[in-house]
Amino acid sequence: MSELNDSRLFAEGMPGDIDAVAFEQDVSDLPEKVDRFIAEKELLRKDESVLIGLSGGADSVALLVLLKQLAPRYGWKLYAAHFNHGIRGVGAEDDQLFCRDLCDMMGVPFYTETGDVPAYARENGMSIETAGRLLRYDFLGRIKEKTGCTAIAVAHHMNDNAESILLHLVRGSGLRGLIGINPRRDDVIRPLLCVMKDEIEKYLEREGIAYHTDETNLIADGSRNRIRLDVMPYLMKHINPGIVPTLCGMSELLSQDENYLAEEAREAYDRVRREDGLLREELDAMPYPIKTRVIRMALADAGAVVDIERVHVEAVAELLKARTGARLMLPRIEAWTSYDLIKFGNPKPGVEFETPLKPGLIGTPLGVFRIELRNGREGFRKDPNVGFLDYDKVKALGEPVIRTRQEGDRIQPVGAPGRRKLKDYLIDRKVDREKRGEIPLIACGADVLYLAGYASSELAKVDDDTKTMLRAEFLGRIENID
Repeated sequence: MSELNDSRLFAEGMPGDIDAVAFEQDVSDLPEKVDRFIAEKELLRKDESVLIGLSGGADSVALLVLLKQLAPRYGWKLYAAHFNHGIRGVGAEDDQLFCRDLCDMMGVPFYTETGDVPAYARENGMSIETAGRLLRYDFLGRIKEKTGCTAIAVAHHMNDNAESILLHLVRGSGLRGLIGINPRRDDVIRPLLCVMKDEIEKYLEREGIAYHTDETNLIADGSRNRIRLDVMPYLMKHINPGIVPTLCGMSELLSQDENYLAEEAREAYDRVRREDGLLREELDAMPYPIKTRVIRMALADAGAVVDIERVHVEAVAELLKARTGARLMLPRIEAWTSYDLIKFGNPKPGVEFETPLKPGLIGTPLGVFRIELRNGREGFRKDPNVGFLDYDKVKALGEPVIRTRQEGDRIQPVGAPGRRKLKDYLIDRKVDREKRGEIPLIACGADVLYLAGYASSELAKVDDDTKTMLRAEFLGRIENID
């Protein structure tokens, strides 16, 4: 890598206590290994633009270097982005400068932003880890939109995957949790899931490329760090030196099983589903692995998206045999029998809230909105999952708020001939009664301007005369983002 010749970025910045024997393994074929994995998992196509999440650590630096090597072969255009979490002070600023210098030297456009993760966590009642993930992925999503990239590449590797599998295992996860980290989640790709941590460090040493180490990763505090620093080394030393590839190979096999069972369960779900519930006798007669997956699908569709564990699924399976009228309280949802059906719903009215609309991330009881103001029609597209509104038209209607539905709400979807009751619109869209109060919306008075996941309003339609566009994306609850 002769093009990287700034001494600040090389071996003198490497960790000092590295056993020389560890470097005997040949890692010269690492670029080809990653190349094959990208092709096999269809992570990137020719001439795509990709944004690399760059922390300055060994993993993300290796990701940048490897994709830079492969880019000329496929015509990829690379960008890099670094998010400073505002936690580690001077150390974090050093990481930020290191990433900037590295990208300058490699000729990769670089973007950076500093956030206040602790403050955001306090304001929104969430953990530092969850707040950090949220703000980091929000930043990467905004830079992806700005640069026109088609994917965000992050640097999870085989050891990360093995740690996730073990963490899910000790918490009693089902088959889905034992699959570990997926190579792709929506527009986020993980090209290094075929590579082990020591291969990454050996490759960087071989190429003479330095990196920064986040000292918080070296503290045995928190479940994942304890698995990384205590459990995995013990297993490698005393049980199985190849525990990482063993667990990752197992997850690959299990993913094939899970995909097959999920497809079977989806077909079974469609067979027993009725407008008001599921046919419980037919559901009860299914093989247990299919039955439990159908129950999870029904719970998810009814709005139980968090805190549902195996014990709850098993309790619902037992309820299938109960007399009519039997009820079961679950986290944030209720299940009950009604003659030949089992039904799911909210035991109490949906949470009501109202909050002013302003640019940035807005936390609500139902999830998080990302609000942006853009010049003209920049980034406009037809997408029910993202609301695009003419900001001047919105202001002319009044003060916009984010809230749940209210009595008297009306909506005129783009292209519709006139306004109608929101209730009638939801009925026509076959939205279950229990779910109607759990759809956040943007409104001015009784006029619904954006119904998350469904429609934007004709009253604030973006057109050729739009000078400022409001972009509203509902991210939902994202505690489980990797």
